[in-house]
Amino acid sequence: MSTAKVAIICDDQRMTQKLVQEITFYNIAIDEVIDKPREAYLKINPKEPRVIVFVEPAEELSVIQVMQQLHKVNTAAPILFLTMNEDFQESRRLFRAGVTDVLKVPEELPELQRSMERAFRQLGLNRQKVEMDKPTVIKGAGTVISVYSGKGGAGTSLLAANLANSLALQGGQRVLLVDLNLQFGGIQTLFNIRHDRHLGDLMPVIHELTESQLNNVLYRMETTHLHILLSPNSPEESENVKSEEIELLLFACRSCFDLVILDIPKELNEISVSALNHSDHIFYIAELERPAIVRMQNVLDLLDRYHLINDNNVSIIVNRFCKKRDIGLEELQRMSRFPVHGTIADDFRQLQRFINLGLPWLQQSKQKVKRGPVKDLVKVTASTLQLVGGE
Repeated sequence: MSTAKVAIICDDQRMTQKLVQEITFYNIAIDEVIDKPREAYLKINPKEPRVIVFVEPAEELSVIQVMQQLHKVNTAAPILFLTMNEDFQESRRLFRAGVTDVLKVPEELPELQRSMERAFRQLGLNRQKVEMDKPTVIKGAGTVISVYSGKGGAGTSLLAANLANSLALQGGQRVLLVDLNLQFGGIQTLFNIRHDRHLGDLMPVIHELTESQLNNVLYRMETTHLHILLSPNSPEESENVKSEEIELLLFACRSCFDLVILDIPKELNEISVSALNHSDHIFYIAELERPAIVRMQNVLDLLDRYHLINDNNVSIIVNRFCKKRDIGLEELQRMSRFPVHGTIADDFRQLQRFINLGLPWLQQSKQKVKRGPVKDLVKVTASTLQLVGGE
């Protein structure tokens, strides 16, 4: 019928088995079988064509919200909703939320094949529309690098901020740092910034965002010329930012800057998933201790399973590195298939003054640094410039 695949979302094991038998009988490939509707948006492949068969869940949750999340992850995917009741008003709400068809089970299950045929035709039309509406990436547009860790307290924000600052200082390129910790961003504190404009101010114009509008919101570091897009001032404002807006924002940032560094929170939500999915490179921040390494392996396996990463776009930065630890770099590389991009020495005494005063680690392009984490930052900066083709 189609080269596209089917994703089944159902928390009833018997119904899942019945649907698998029915759909396999139609010679249609099934990819994802998801038994937790609440987490479905994380497990749907965002890049391959899909028809989603969504069975009304037994647990209490907002079906409309789940569908909206699914549409944001895989915009073109039609959704067939299988329900046990005949509530006309609920069906109306479902169609308004973007459902392609509603079937009552088990009575209308024989209609599933014809409903799926219509869904596959709709999938073709949806994909054409998505391609037409998709922003065209400008040739020579900037590179997006995400700095991320699945473990809290790994130093992600500190390293993202100082790497971006060092790249702006030493690379001779236009660099933008974006704080995607939308509820409690910390870049303001790290660099002692007082600035009223933030990412939330761009939401009203995000669909037609110009370079002038973007620049009006950014904060600019005087010493290094790093541009910073701060997170909203209050947690409530973060609720207005959706994954679609993040995609449009990154497109605009690419066209205006050579390098875009994203500081991403550890929580995997629709914002972080969208940011990771649209990143050219991902620097995972880890420490040389067993709990951190196990967490890293689990998180990277999860991201791989959700098609958010590949072997060529992830590398590891080891923070708080010390040669005296029981686990060394050689052991880490045997435990992970991803390369080590660099290390940052464990020397809080050297960094304490910068953190307390809200200063970047580097303030001059030819600043002499003999050893410690600041020296390591210079090395990581150089290897990052090599990675993205800079000098």
